[in-house]
Amino acid sequence: MKFYPKGYPLRLKSITLLLAAATLLILGGCGEKKSSSTHTPAQNPDKKEAPKKRTAFILKGEEASIAVKVTDKGADFNVSEPIVLVDLFATWCPPCRAEIPHLADLQKRYSGKVKVIGVLIETKFPAELRRFEKGFGINYFVANGPDNLPFAYTMMDMLHQSHNFSIPFMIMFVKGKYFRHYMGLVPEEMLESDIKEALKEVK
Repeated sequence: MKFYPKGYPLRLKSITLLLAAATLLILGGCGEKKSSSTHTPAQNPDKKEAPKKRTAFILKGEEASIAVKVTDKGADFNVSEPIVLVDLFATWCPPCRAEIPHLADLQKRYSGKVKVIGVLIETKFPAELRRFEKGFGINYFVANGPDNLPFAYTMMDMLHQSHNFSIPFMIMFVKGKYFRHYMGLVPEEMLESDIKEALKEVK
């Protein structure tokens, strides 16, 4: 706990705390917000075999869906673009919102080469999501369905990360193979540099 000297103005104390919190949010990303319905299945002491991990997922968008198959090398997406950039995010997360214009710009400039896939780690009503996408100018695919969290957790397992991960969290795949991942807000220039590097492997 931080102590302030006697007589320290209450307003200055509040401003100091608010600035510190804002800095942590912007630079460090948001902690994952878990649904209250999330639970851990009861373990059967008589069953010694570990549960089989899922390898197939359906990422549902409003008008289409993307099938994903997780492999030893990465993940195969049934899309035509050779590069897939998966963005695990939530609408309530400030750094996630801040990165949207960069992802939209990259999706526009690398159309046909890069497929940006936003994967919500929360569940939104379709009308709410439409308003959010319109308000933030999202021009890329956004998945909003029951496979989102299981898919996100499988990605974390693949990368040896905690299920209690911070967002935004992005993963780049090239022709189904894992290429790079990013934690927190990433400059557009860095993403574009990696896209250009990844495109060399496509040729």
